[in-house]
Amino acid sequence: MLISKQKELAARQKEAAERKAERQKAEAERKKKLEKYQTELAELEQAYQLDRFQFFVVCGPEGAGKTMLVQEFCGWKKRIFFKTSGKDSASLQSFAERLQGRYDKLCSFTDWRSAFKYLADKEQDKNRMNDRLVLVLHEFPDPVRRDDKFMEMFRDAIEQNLSRTKIFLVVITSDMDFAQKYFLDDDALLHGSMSGCIRLESMTLDDDEADKIADEAVRMAKGITNARAKIQKFSADEVILREGETNEAVYKIIAGSAVCWFKYGTDDEYVLASLSDGECFGEYSVLTGNPSIYTVVAFSDMVVMKITQDDLISFTEANAKNAIEIMSNMARMMSVLAMNIDMIRSE
Repeated sequence: MLISKQKELAARQKEAAERKAERQKAEAERKKKLEKYQTELAELEQAYQLDRFQFFVVCGPEGAGKTMLVQEFCGWKKRIFFKTSGKDSASLQSFAERLQGRYDKLCSFTDWRSAFKYLADKEQDKNRMNDRLVLVLHEFPDPVRRDDKFMEMFRDAIEQNLSRTKIFLVVITSDMDFAQKYFLDDDALLHGSMSGCIRLESMTLDDDEADKIADEAVRMAKGITNARAKIQKFSADEVILREGETNEAVYKIIAGSAVCWFKYGTDDEYVLASLSDGECFGEYSVLTGNPSIYTVVAFSDMVVMKITQDDLISFTEANAKNAIEIMSNMARMMSVLAMNIDMIRSE
């Protein structure tokens, strides 16, 4: 009995040590990536020290490190990190819930103008002036990005309401056409409202870097036969998976990022999701035998592992976390498609 308990304790200690090593490795990788952004971090921190309203735009392609950069800047600061959903009404409700968490008061809004005014009024209260808020708006819903009236309202909300507070406003966007139109061009609608703009470039992979990443992926691979032969590199803008075609593999992203599209290349094309390191795609066709319901396009240079049907069972048995990721991704895509169908019907 005692020996059994000792073995169980030793196993738990080993698992704890392995988890700690994984966390340390992830933290080391994060710090390594952040080394190249010390200038940008310093710029944000210097603006924050001015102790008055600031508005920064952080833009660049998926996988460039925008979210990581802003999260590092936020640190222990009081913040609301708000990531929008695909539907404007759902985003507004979610935003109200985030404000409730800060002000401990139920609130609801009929439009974004009233939401921003409410926020400004609350932040102008003397008890909040020394409790400065960093407000991060991570992307805008797709319908909003095409709505000039919304962006005019956003500019007015900044100039008439938010600017009278000490809020540090950060907008993160991967849509460079949107950023160019409304923020970056000299005559852009919100160009004059910005305190600054940080533009990050995509991370490209040369052959040596890709080989090192592939070798590490092979070393860590579990349940994959002949893993090295199943690792592929894709260049930015390359189509990996095409809607309407049947594929026989699930893809796990080792490095880089991709965008998942519905009706890609048509006038009705729509972004379903962005995908990054560690995430999987291609599961729908493999699990159902039906053609793919979306197109996946590399946003940056990518290294992926192609998990064929023969390896799928052994892979998911050896990598439980990835099994959950595959199911979660499939559910997410189906949910977004169902929402789009409802929107089309309502029109």
